[in-house]
Amino acid sequence: MIHANAKRVGLVLSLLFMLVIIFDVPIAADTEETPGTHTDSYVMQYLEITVPDTYIKLTTTLKDSSESWTNAGIANPDAKKDEFETRGVVAAYYDPATNVLVYFIQKKSNEALEVFDITEYSEAQMVEYANSILPELENVETEVGMYKHPDMNMYRLKIHETIEDGIEEIVYGTIVNGMGIQFSVDSSMFISGANEDVLKSVVNNVRMTRKMTKAEYEQQVRKTWVTIGCFFGGGIVLMVVLFIISKQSKKRKKKKVEYISKRIYDFRQRKRKGEVDETTVKYVVETDYNAQLIEAYSTYNSWFRTIKRDIIAAVIYVGFVGYATYLGSKFVMIVGITVALLLLYFKFSGKEKFQDNMMKRYEIKKKKSVTAVYRFYDEYFTQSGIDSIAEYIYPQVFRLANYHGYLLLYISEENALVIDLEKIPEEDRLTFIKYIYEKSR
Repeated sequence: MIHANAKRVGLVLSLLFMLVIIFDVPIAADTEETPGTHTDSYVMQYLEITVPDTYIKLTTTLKDSSESWTNAGIANPDAKKDEFETRGVVAAYYDPATNVLVYFIQKKSNEALEVFDITEYSEAQMVEYANSILPELENVETEVGMYKHPDMNMYRLKIHETIEDGIEEIVYGTIVNGMGIQFSVDSSMFISGANEDVLKSVVNNVRMTRKMTKAEYEQQVRKTWVTIGCFFGGGIVLMVVLFIISKQSKKRKKKKVEYISKRIYDFRQRKRKGEVDETTVKYVVETDYNAQLIEAYSTYNSWFRTIKRDIIAAVIYVGFVGYATYLGSKFVMIVGITVALLLLYFKFSGKEKFQDNMMKRYEIKKKKSVTAVYRFYDEYFTQSGIDSIAEYIYPQVFRLANYHGYLLLYISEENALVIDLEKIPEEDRLTFIKYIYEKSR
């Protein structure tokens, strides 16, 4: 089984991979807004739209229960959202003063990607293109022309059904960055015909945040796949490394357990025969399990016990995130930092939980402290005063750590016996530590 940390890191990186698919999201420069207006950014379409604060914005992510639907005169939000999805509506803006709903539509197609950019077309070219995309429909009159937008030339379509109560629709559209972009109004919400003035006021306040050539677009696509490959590759390498480390650790632990089991069996056999010295105590150390000790123990156990593995994981992670950032993705850098902070939070919260469990276990808040007494003999040592009296042979110590005046004797992967070195005379401390290290090899 893959180590828990590997699973956790893999999960977080997987979320990151999904976010990275949003290409290289540009960070738009600040836009000066006229009082009484606000600007909405559409990073996927490389557009910003400035509209009056009175306009109501409608999207497919808006809850059906939102008052915005009612205020926009839409009685069936669910059906309207289905229409939005079918038409490719990114957002719709409703103007309460005129009862006009302006649709902002994105159309993705291989044709748009092939044409890529028509914003520099002449009027004749634009009319020719617009006519080529108009479907042949009965009982429909069309009017085709061009609209000169400050940032991009657009085709203008006026479509009118000649049947009774037929819908009239006006569309301003273009193809830029390989995407079809349209803004439209229709007469479905009023009788007097489509209100082109409101449509123009919205379109005139559309600003492009980035315009690419086809070569730049293709380069960005390649960069995106390389970036995604880096993250997937980084995630796979990271999990493989952690898996290998975990496997090796388990193998060492298994061998250690088998070795210890034999040593314990041999020790108990010899003890029953009276071959073990139980009278000569080398050291006696009392340790108060209090809030200070538990704080130090919890900090080491959560932050430093696995420091080598964490450094390896961090180096791999930083390497791949750094390379992706080097490719030019500011978004990747921001998300990478966020993920790093999340991983640090996981570590910190783990420490808090471990500390709380220790405090509850020994009832430190009520008793203030519990004293453990350690007696060290030539072949074994005992612990008494907390829990039950326990007996250990030195080979049972998996790992030793000297941290903030405490000697931690790990008798399992995560659990340690804690010895307060301050309780040992200063002149004997180094000798004691050396004694424990040698005996625990």
